Parts: sequence; structure tokens; C-alpha cells
Amino acid sequence: MLDRPTHIPPNDSPYIKPTKFNQNQANNHGTPDNRILLEIPPETLTGITSYLDPPSLFSLARVHSRLASHVKNDNIWHRAFVCQFLGISPESEINDDAKSLMLRRSETTWRNEYIVRYRLKRRWERSRNPTVTHIPVHSEISGMHLMANTGLLTSSIRYGVVARSLPLNGKILPGYLDASGLRLGLGVGNPNAEFTPNVSVCAITSDGGTAKILWGFQHGEIGILTAPRTIDIVKRPISEMKRCNVEEEHLGPVLDAVWDDGLTVVASGGADGILKIWDAKTMRCLWMSEPKLESFVPDAYLKIAVSVFRGLAVAVAKSGEIVAWTGLQFGEAVYSATVKEIRIPCPVKPADSTQEKTSPVVSVLRIDTQSTNPTILVAFEDDPFFYRLSIVHGTVETTTFGDAAFGSLSSIVPFFSSTEPSFILAGDRIGCVNIYAWNTPYSTTPIRCVRKFEASEDGAHVTALAWNGVTLITGSDRGITGVWDGLTFEHLHSFPSPVPRGRGRGHYTGREKEPVRQILVSPGKDLLLVSVGDRVLACIAGPVPRIGSGGVRGRHASGSAKKKKERIGEAKYMQQIELHETILESKTLLKQESEYVQRAHDRAREQHAKLETMGLDEAEALEYVLMVSREEALRTQPPVTEDGVFENFEFDDVASSSSYTNGPNTSHLTPVPSGTSTPKTRPTECAALFPSTANLSPPEAEWGECRSISGSSQSSDETHFPPISASASPPAPAINHRTSRSNISRRSSNASQVSTGTHGGSASRSPSSAWAVPLRGSVVTRSPVVASPSSSSRSDRSLPANVHEEDENLRFVLELSLAEARSRGEVV
Repeated sequence: MLDRPTHIPPNDSPYIKPTKFNQNQANNHGTPDNRILLEIPPETLTGITSYLDPPSLFSLARVHSRLASHVKNDNIWHRAFVCQFLGISPESEINDDAKSLMLRRSETTWRNEYIVRYRLKRRWERSRNPTVTHIPVHSEISGMHLMANTGLLTSSIRYGVVARSLPLNGKILPGYLDASGLRLGLGVGNPNAEFTPNVSVCAITSDGGTAKILWGFQHGEIGILTAPRTIDIVKRPISEMKRCNVEEEHLGPVLDAVWDDGLTVVASGGADGILKIWDAKTMRCLWMSEPKLESFVPDAYLKIAVSVFRGLAVAVAKSGEIVAWTGLQFGEAVYSATVKEIRIPCPVKPADSTQEKTSPVVSVLRIDTQSTNPTILVAFEDDPFFYRLSIVHGTVETTTFGDAAFGSLSSIVPFFSSTEPSFILAGDRIGCVNIYAWNTPYSTTPIRCVRKFEASEDGAHVTALAWNGVTLITGSDRGITGVWDGLTFEHLHSFPSPVPRGRGRGHYTGREKEPVRQILVSPGKDLLLVSVGDRVLACIAGPVPRIGSGGVRGRHASGSAKKKKERIGEAKYMQQIELHETILESKTLLKQESEYVQRAHDRAREQHAKLETMGLDEAEALEYVLMVSREEALRTQPPVTEDGVFENFEFDDVASSSSYTNGPNTSHLTPVPSGTSTPKTRPTECAALFPSTANLSPPEAEWGECRSISGSSQSSDETHFPPISASASPPAPAINHRTSRSNISRRSSNASQVSTGTHGGSASRSPSSAWAVPLRGSVVTRSPVVASPSSSSRSDRSLPANVHEEDENLRFVLELSLAEARSRGEVV
């Protein structure tokens, strides 16, 4: 039995058949390979590989040559892409118009498309690069433009300048591009010396490294500033300003100015109700609209748009009327004979017909250059809808998009395409982003969104949107920026507001809720720029380290030397400013807290000092206050006696039927169980020691009465809470008090210990109390006078009317407190 094996060896087991596996050989002497993965049908294997990411697909291709040929097929990558990014399962149809509405391919093959999107998604999701914040201008940023060499141009209409900066390191280049028109180059960047106060409009664009800035002035002038090599650190660029002729100026302030997509012409609209088209090179007016002569006050054009390719110009007036001009032929001049003017009434319908009609303010105006017919997108402020105006053979078809149940829209960004479906991104005021299909056929009812997701959990307004085909960036009115996947809307990253919190001083008031004004994304889709107030936040998606790259915790992989890390972050002086502001805020909070604690401690010390002068502690003072408040309440409340409750009730029969313990106050009777001895008391000594209890009702008299304590006969509840029948007992006999300090001094020595009764041959002491300590000095003598039995007819709530006796009682209580303080050795 001891030599018996406990297990069967693997080679000797009849149930285990050893198999030899060779990874490099598919067939062994003509025997087919019976591995399960290779026997799966291609359709089933395609469904399995649709749920794999690119690294897993590459790993699968290295397992076997058959699997490598399967992964090499581009349809496999297509299926995996639509499953991971569009949510289309392998069993469903691959063409889903609703889910593929926002799909924009940037690569030639699905394999490359899947790899590029997967890498960029991981870079934004796992990026740990710090954000860089800088202040390019000293006022609210009006507009931003990102140049080809990652240089940033920011405009300020308040000062009439354009600043140059490098957003990745926060460096601001000296000097401004202002609208003064001087050919002396840039200044030193002093906003008090370099500014143009009469600027009303600024539109920025660029052609390579040359910046082109369109200025509109309050007096109706139009000018274009050209600055070659704008972002040049070594040498300052020399700008050139071209202005329009004086006779071709607007007759009022320029309210809007835009560039054409080809940068060949510009358009401007003014308060005079005239739209003008200019040559971008010579600043010569090519065409101007005819003013509306129906009223003496011109209807100003607030928003304009122009398209040379479509031969279309659109303007929205202050009254809400939309004016479109079709048939524009641009060349050396615009032939007015072919131009046709179409006036479209405001499509906004008032919510209540009874309220006063107000003119809506236009917020978005765009021209769809990819549609076959002239199509216009227009939206107004505080309106839950936006409108598509299609001009077909001189007639206008108005299609409404939106849903009134979700409130008004706060941000609208269109994306038009000729080869792929066009869509509109709309952010509302409850923190949601809606996607609308732009090419939906005409309908008389409002067209609702195709997709919708919540971008702000706290319900903040969506004030800015940007989409580059891979990622979707949203900005809220609280300055928070969120990065989402462009197809699945999966949250990847978020950035807090670059504006610091309010510090409690004047120049920071109201800065903590600056909304996001504009969002820019670089063509490489990895650089993000956000403008909030007067600050610009920049962040670049960082590289994702390889898994298992070697070294100590991933450092110094493959024995390579540690490279010097490039400094990416805020400027040093900005860090010092932030540190200084944080220290000041902490000092202010500490000062406020210390002042509050000091006030609380002062009140506590003052209260303790008052109690010490009276010779009381907090518990005794609370007892005294409760006693006095009870007396005041009983004094103000008239005695109430219910008729018939105690009629024909003999108290002598009750006393004879059961035994009671008579305390110093005869109105307080405590029942004693049968078979127990009745403790004896001396009411004379108790009344002499606590004369103030004679005129008190039973609840207040408990503080001064000398009760006997018997451990087996009475419970604590019966001692402190008398039975209900005691309320019907006769009141305590009234005691007259006379002032005799000599008599009370003689009795105080005998009243220090009072034997209240015996039980079973053992004596019990009364509980120690502040009121039981005898006075050292002379106190008031109160000689008890037993009342006649006729006094039992009075109510137990009746109180003496002598005010002087009440003052004596109060004085006596205070003297008892002082005596207790002296007994503890305190100096009073």
C-alpha cells in the first residue's frame, strides 16, 4: 500500500494522447493540419476578426500563413473599421446612411484608415502632455487664425491689432499688425501706443506664410493689410496696407466683412444697407447693391456671405429680411444686367402672437457651394430652429431643422461636401450636440436630428464646435473643452478653463465663467487651440509608448541614452504670477478663518467669565435658566381646572389604601410598593436648607427637595418623574421667609449631611449637588410655617404675588452658588 503510486503518469494514461505540434509545418507527411482555427469558414472568421483592433490583427497574421492571407485582405479591415467606429455588426449591412453620415475618408485603403484613426484616438485618450496658456492681446479675443507653420494670429477689435504668437511654447512675438497702414514695420507691442480705436470688423486669412487681414472701420472705409513672413522670429516683417477710395466707402460703419474661398474678392456690408464686392488686390469696388428706398432709415446688413464659384451673394438685414443676389459673374467687373435680386422674408415665427414683435438677430449665415441649386443656411439667436433656403427657378423653398422641445440652439457649424453626405453640427443650451442630415428632402414639418449625444453633464451651453473627421471638440459657456471621437462620440479627453478662478479682487470679477469663443484644430489633427476670454489654450496629443519597451519602468528602452526632453509648458513668468495669485488667495482664506475663530473664542471666554463671577458652571446655569423660564411660563398662564375630574374624590382614602413617601413638598407623593419600609425624612431641615423650593411647583421643587434613595424600592424614573396622580395632591404648604443670616449660619453646619431614611438597616445619602453645599458666610434664614389643611383646595400651579419674596429666592440661589465656589477653593 505504501509503494502504490498516487497518480498515473501522462504517458501511461489511456485517456491522454500526446500530440506533437510544429508551428512551421502545415502538413506532416501528407496528413492535413487539424487545428480548429484553420477549419473555421472564412465568413465566420471575418465576423471574429471584426472585433479586433490593429495590433491584434497584426498579431493574428504572424500565427499562420493562412491567417496572414486572411488579414491581408482589405475587406477584413473594412469590416473591422465599421464595427469598431460605426457600430455596424458583421451580420448587418455595411451601408448604413445614418451611421456613416459623418464618415470622411482620408486614406486610400481601409487598412491605413483604420490604423490612422486608432492611433490618433489613443493619442488623445492617453495623452499626458501639459497644456500651454498665453495671453496674446489685452482684451477679449475677437478671432483666431492658424498659419501653416503653426503660428497663431489673434485679433482684438477693441484695440484694432493682430498679435503673433507661438502657441506650443506660449511665446508672443513683439509688435502688432495694426490697421494704421504705416510701412515702417512693427512696433514694440505696446497696446497703449499701437492701436486703432475706430476698427469695427476684422477678418484674417493667410496664403502660405503671408498673412492677409481685412479691416472695416467705423467711418465706412475698407482696407487689406498684407504681411509676408509674418511668423519670423529673426526679422520683423514689413506690412503693406491698401485702402479703398474715399468715394467708394460705405456711408456708415462697416458691420461685416468676409473673404471668398479663393481669396480673390472680399465683400462688405454696412449700416447704409448696401453690400459691396471688392477686388482683393487693388481694393477697387467691383459691384454694389441697390439700397432699399422704402423708408428714410436704411435697413443695415448685419451678416453677409459671398461665393464666386456659385455667383451668389447673400445678406441678412437688421429687420430679419434675407436678400440674395444670383447671377454674379466676376471678372474685371461684375455685369449688373445678369444679377437678379431675391428678397426672402424672415423665416422665424414668433412663439406668441400676442407679444410684441421684435426683429431677430442673425447668428449664422453660410452658402452651400456643393449643391446644384443656390442653397443658404441661416440661423438666428434664441431660436430652436435653423433654416435651409433653396432657390429653384426663382422660387424659394424653406426647410426647417430642429426641435423646439430641446430649447434654442447656441452653436451651429456646417460641413458641406459634394462626394459625401453633408451634415450640420448644432449645440443647444442644455449641453447636447445634434447631428442633422443636410440633404434631407424638402418637408413642411421641422426635420429632427439623426444623432444626438450629451456633451456637458452639468447642462452647460455648447458655445463652440470643431470637427476634423477624426475628433469632435466641444466648448461650453463655463470654459471647459471636451475631445470626443468623431464617429462613436466616445469621450477621449477634457481640459478645464484656462481662466483662473476669481481671487476676490476687482480685476478678476466675472472672469471665472468666460465661455469658449473659438476652437481650431491643425491639419495634422493633433494640435488643439481654444480661445477663452483673452487667453489661448494649446495642447498637442502626445505619443503613446509601446507596451513592454524594456528598461526600468519603460525608461531607456533598448539601452538607448536618455534624450533631453523639450520644454513644453507655460512661460516661467506666468508660473510665477499664478503662484503669487495662489499664495494671496490662501492668505486671504486663512485670515478670514482666523478672524472667525477669534470671534468665536472671544464669545466663549466672555460667557465663561460671566459664569465664573456668578460661581456657576454651564450645567448649573442651564438648570437655573430652565427653572426661571418655567416660573415665567406658569406665571403668565392662568390656572386651568377641568370640571368633574376630581369631584367627590377623597384623598384620605387614597392615603389609607397605599403607602406613600412624604417628601419635603407634600404635593409630590411617590408610591412605595407594599412590603417595604417607608423612609423617614425631616422636612424642617430640607426647608431650612432650600427655602426657595417652598413656593415652586412640583417640577421646579425637585431641585431642592431631600428625597430618600433606596436601591431596591424606587427606580430612577419614579424618583424624577412623579406619577400622574400626584398632580391632584394638595400643594406644598406656603413658607414665609425672613432674613436672618445668623440663624441660617447655625443651621448650615447641621445641614451639610442629611439623613433621608433607612432601608433594611442601612442608611443612604442624598446625591451630591451644587445646591447641597452649605454656605460659609451668613445666609438668609427662612423659618417654615405649616399651612392649614384648608390650603389644599388651592391649585398646585398658584404662585405667590409678593415680588420681594421672589427677589429673596433669587438672591439666595446666587449665594448658594458663591458658597459652592468658595468650597472648591476659588477666589470670589
